[in-house]
Amino acid sequence: MMDKHQVKDVIKSIPSSFKQKRKQKNVFNFFRFAIILALFVVIYMNIFKHLMSEERGVSGISWVESFYWVLTTMSTLGYGDITFSGDSGRLFSMLVMFTGVFYLFIVLPFVFMEFLYKPFMEYQTGSRVPRKFDPGKEKHVILTHYDSVSHALMDKLTQFGYPFILVIENLKQALELHDMDIPVMLGNLDEAETFENAGIKHAAMVVATDDDIRNVNIAFRARDSSPDLTVVSTCNRATSEEILSLAGASHVIRSAKQMGSFLARRISCTDNNTHVIGSFDEVQIAEATIHGTPLVGKALKDTTLRDEFGVNVVGMWERGRFQLPEADAMLNNHTVLLLAGREQNFEKYDHKFSSFSQNSSAVIIIGAGRVGRETATSLESMNIPYRIIETDEKKCAMVKNAIQGDASVKSVLERAGINNAPAVVITSHNDESNVYLTIYCRKLRPDIQIITRAFLHRNVEPLHRAGADFVMSQDHMGANTIFNLLNRAEILMVTEGLDVFSQKTPKSLVGVKLKDSRITEKTGCSIVAIKGDAGTIITPSSEHQFSVNGEIILIGDEAAEKSFERKFCSH
Repeated sequence: MMDKHQVKDVIKSIPSSFKQKRKQKNVFNFFRFAIILALFVVIYMNIFKHLMSEERGVSGISWVESFYWVLTTMSTLGYGDITFSGDSGRLFSMLVMFTGVFYLFIVLPFVFMEFLYKPFMEYQTGSRVPRKFDPGKEKHVILTHYDSVSHALMDKLTQFGYPFILVIENLKQALELHDMDIPVMLGNLDEAETFENAGIKHAAMVVATDDDIRNVNIAFRARDSSPDLTVVSTCNRATSEEILSLAGASHVIRSAKQMGSFLARRISCTDNNTHVIGSFDEVQIAEATIHGTPLVGKALKDTTLRDEFGVNVVGMWERGRFQLPEADAMLNNHTVLLLAGREQNFEKYDHKFSSFSQNSSAVIIIGAGRVGRETATSLESMNIPYRIIETDEKKCAMVKNAIQGDASVKSVLERAGINNAPAVVITSHNDESNVYLTIYCRKLRPDIQIITRAFLHRNVEPLHRAGADFVMSQDHMGANTIFNLLNRAEILMVTEGLDVFSQKTPKSLVGVKLKDSRITEKTGCSIVAIKGDAGTIITPSSEHQFSVNGEIILIGDEAAEKSFERKFCSH
């Protein structure tokens, strides 16, 4: 395994600029044409001397006269002061003229376009894209690649007022992004000067979301320019994680592993136990199905969950639709509760409800790609049985419990156990296929839990409408993870567009009673727990007062979170 110094040596050996290579090739082509032209001129001068000497019957034709004739003939000026009278000389004159025409219409336009017109146009159009970023008072984020993850991250940075600059190497792409009003800068990412021009000394973070090899180079250059800076990189292959860390990445995010782990954690209908999906110190956030329990048929206010177990219902799922808790909300067999509590609270809850309904049948995973394999690994660590359906024979061989076949065929799904499975996880990277399979599985099993991965964020809503209980897009998950590394309040993504997040108690709320704050009415956020002088209170009363140096844990979508910051934190 290479050490850090060896990695640096490898990266330094990477060519400094692909654009420079293209220019060098063009210059070489130009000189090649020029040399060939010079050879033609020399050859034609010698032939002219020979033919003209024979025609005139004299020797000693000067080189100046020869060059003059070749030049006027090849340039098609044709003054006519020196001409051949014989057929051989005239045939030779035509050959020289054709050669001249070729160079006049081929070589000269090439020289003009490549070395005069194109540089001028690049300068004219490229002048619209800055080569340097002027950092303001706030620390900014440097993005080094434009893709779905960085696009989602830019939306989040804009939403919360974080400045950023996107560094692009290709002028055409930079112009397109500039016309989209995206803060963009032109520069080569394998040059230290580019990072200096991007204001890396005043940056909060550098983000690399390109392929693994490019990310290694970017992490190395950024770390070289700013040794203490946070450098975040995405990673596709497990073997690249260590290389990226050696190159200088502070955080390496394996998107497939992260997505697989998330999808596995969403499976909550194998039993009625609480399934923890995240935590804020001692405050844990969990989900629990209530199928077959005495809670079914009751209104939320009649469940006594808070008094009996110390858990706080902070939200409910109904067929993939999330709603904040309302006292009169009725619970049914399809309700999934989102709970907040401590470990001991969930142990009491599980002791009461875990024996009512269990489904030990295998979970079905459709797709054995990176995300599918990571989902299987996570389920295996949770001791949950699974079966994977995959059409590709090679991918089938990479996992256990695989069934080779097409998941859109009923017999294949039945062989995998669709009739008894508690959940199906759809991990294909093709969103059209995911919509089709979601509708099909919902038709075959109306009561099954369907968890789907969306490749593009715009397909999240169609997948929900198709019947998926939970949908997560990989670009937003990656963007959310990167955003959380900006030394800001911690965020736990419950599902697409819904977060549990913590905030320091704003000055505007210090000393205010919970009932008087009207946080939910004003922002759309719901309070999960409150930290203060009295410790952590998961089920605060309406008379509770917010204290100095406290913390509030809330749940809401991005708009609600922004609304909370605007209405309470900006004073």
